[in-house]
Amino acid sequence: MLYCSNCGSQIPEGGRFCPVCGMRAPEAPACEPAPEEAVPYTEEVPAADEAAYPEETAYAGEADYSQDAAYAGEADYSQDAPYAGDGFYAEDAPAAGEAPAGSWYQSAEQPQYAPPVEPVYVPTKPSIGGIFDFYRKAFAVLAQKPIKLWGLSLLYLFIAGVISSLGSLVPIITVPIVLLLGLGFTGVLLDGYHGKDVRSEQLFQAFKKDEVVRNGAGMCWMELWTLIWAFVPIMNIIKSYAYSFVPYILLTDKEITATEALRKSMRMTDGYKGKMFGADILLVLGFFVSFIVLVLLARIPYVGFIFGILCFLLYVAFILFAPIFMGLVRTSIFEAVSAVHEE
Repeated sequence: MLYCSNCGSQIPEGGRFCPVCGMRAPEAPACEPAPEEAVPYTEEVPAADEAAYPEETAYAGEADYSQDAAYAGEADYSQDAPYAGDGFYAEDAPAAGEAPAGSWYQSAEQPQYAPPVEPVYVPTKPSIGGIFDFYRKAFAVLAQKPIKLWGLSLLYLFIAGVISSLGSLVPIITVPIVLLLGLGFTGVLLDGYHGKDVRSEQLFQAFKKDEVVRNGAGMCWMELWTLIWAFVPIMNIIKSYAYSFVPYILLTDKEITATEALRKSMRMTDGYKGKMFGADILLVLGFFVSFIVLVLLARIPYVGFIFGILCFLLYVAFILFAPIFMGLVRTSIFEAVSAVHEE
């Protein structure tokens, strides 16, 4: 039994070359040596006519897989083009700076980030005080001249009521007269708020010859827009408060026109309509809650009539004093907003 001196494989009897590596088989010794005592390796070159498979010969079958030739199939996977990952190649990458920040492209430059956006400053309306602050100011003014202010309030309501009832058939005449009377009563509130003397003649101060046209136009312009918005729920309340400073503006700014007075009132009340509404609704809610409580207490046997009398007095007091008190509250709000508006 012979063994190849190159790879150690077994060579069949009579074989002259190794079937594995093609090395020439050694001559058979007189006695067969053990595998560990094999003849030392000696490289021999086979003869030219012998069937050999040298290592230098490349396999040239149906397809050429030579290491020097790139695979030329349907897709070109040439080793000369470095692979860039994710199915892209570096030769397809755009120039530096063209790729968007955060993409797969490799760029020598650092990604460009947008500068932080500066917050937009939205100015807020300055505070003008709380609702109870306006209540205290109105009580203080009313405590100084209670009889005069209350009496002029009743006189205004009486005259306006009589004119409205007598001239209901001709509203185009009575409406401007009633509006001018309301403007005169606003002048009474302003003078009373500032501690000035108040008289009944002030109710007719809007009828002055040189001011009656502007005053009437301004008040009628306000009433017209109030009537237009009266058919839109919620908006009619908002707009009524937006136009509520028109009488005060007409009295304090003699140079302003009728239409500009309405626009100025809208600018001044912007941001404060909610507080004006809260001042009115809080007083009305307080009256209704007190009235309902007294009505329920009036049902108590034997002593219920006392609460019934109190309920009646509360109702009369609200009817008589609510107009002058709410007018003074509105005047105090106008003065506070005017101070902020001028600043």
